[in-house]
Amino acid sequence: MAMQYPQPAMERPGRRGTNLPRVAGYNQVLVLDLIRRSPGTSRSELVQRTGLTPQTLSNICQRLVTAGLIRESGRVRSGMGAPRIVYEVVPTGRYSIGLHIDPASLSLVLLDLTGDDVHALTVPTPQAPGPEHVLELVDEQVRALLEEAAVPHEEVAGLGVATPGPLDVEHGSVVGPPLLPGWGTVELREEIARRQRLPVVVEKDSTAAAIGEIWRTPRDAENLAFLYLGSGVSAGIVLDGQPLRGAGNAAGRLSHLGNIGHLTADPDGPPCECGGRGCVAVSSLPSRIVGTAVEQGALEKGTELDDARSVEAALSRLAERSEHRGDPVARKILEDAARGFARVGMQLANLLDLDSIVFGGPQWPAFEAACLRIAPSLVNEHYVAKNDHAVDVRGTAIGGHVGAVGAASLAMAETMFDAPGQLYLG
Repeated sequence: MAMQYPQPAMERPGRRGTNLPRVAGYNQVLVLDLIRRSPGTSRSELVQRTGLTPQTLSNICQRLVTAGLIRESGRVRSGMGAPRIVYEVVPTGRYSIGLHIDPASLSLVLLDLTGDDVHALTVPTPQAPGPEHVLELVDEQVRALLEEAAVPHEEVAGLGVATPGPLDVEHGSVVGPPLLPGWGTVELREEIARRQRLPVVVEKDSTAAAIGEIWRTPRDAENLAFLYLGSGVSAGIVLDGQPLRGAGNAAGRLSHLGNIGHLTADPDGPPCECGGRGCVAVSSLPSRIVGTAVEQGALEKGTELDDARSVEAALSRLAERSEHRGDPVARKILEDAARGFARVGMQLANLLDLDSIVFGGPQWPAFEAACLRIAPSLVNEHYVAKNDHAVDVRGTAIGGHVGAVGAASLAMAETMFDAPGQLYLG
């Protein structure tokens, strides 16, 4: 499925072109972006959308055709004039790689220029402390990804990394991620760029997932929270179609946006060190849910709650017992968790006046059935603006690779669309 974009911005003056020669690169980026968003666009439509002269637009299209990034997709007749040439991007013109680092697994996807998934891989995350084993496995899996897809390395525009936080956005570094033992401060962007010889962009996993979601769905300028269920629980926020990144983008600041650990999931839950009760951090983390299931006999004893892969496997067994075996204890545990996630979503919706709450992430399959039974009605029952509009509560449209798809989408955007110097026309 190709990426869908909000319609390009005739009404956004900042995205119109200019006929000054010194910004030719920007104009090429703009035209390529418009054609990718709207396949079958004609030159006359591009002139109208960009404000460029017909001659300038014609020259740009010719350069993009010569570079193998767009192609003529046909001709359409309108009125009495000659048929108009229409364009589309060439899917194989460039590719991007998305890498999602989760404590339980590494996911990689390869996207083409239209945003279609070309190939994907998932492997368990090495359990040895420290980042070196992970980085070596990433090298191995990137090679495998490109070999299996038969895509040359030189046709890859960039690589995006989705990672647990905290994140130093300015330097592309993770700083002491609590669920990755022994990592300390790791300069991921610099290290992976050196190893892969590619432009690299690093983003928090929850934000990357939100980016992947809005690029894959046709909703225009949506306001949403992506509730990311992985080894931890976090949120990616999108307002007016743009991902929210917070003060962590400033020099010397770490990004903690999306840390929802101290929102209330269960008002009657255990006390938290923050002074509240029933916070996500003490009641709704996947490891704590598995621990509850062990205590109540819905899962066997001996599950290693400090091991991300063990927790992931246990959640799958818990879901199977709830949905397929009809185990009432397992069902209640998962539905209680779903109510907690719904309460968190409702708080975010009330605070930010959201259109949508989207659930996803590596652990989403275990919670999907319970959440979709409970969360839509619970969120809207307590949504303060429900007389104005409802909140759309849904599961991700992408699936388990949403973090990697978001990272690859971001890499493609930054190398092929937002940064004119990275448009490979040479």
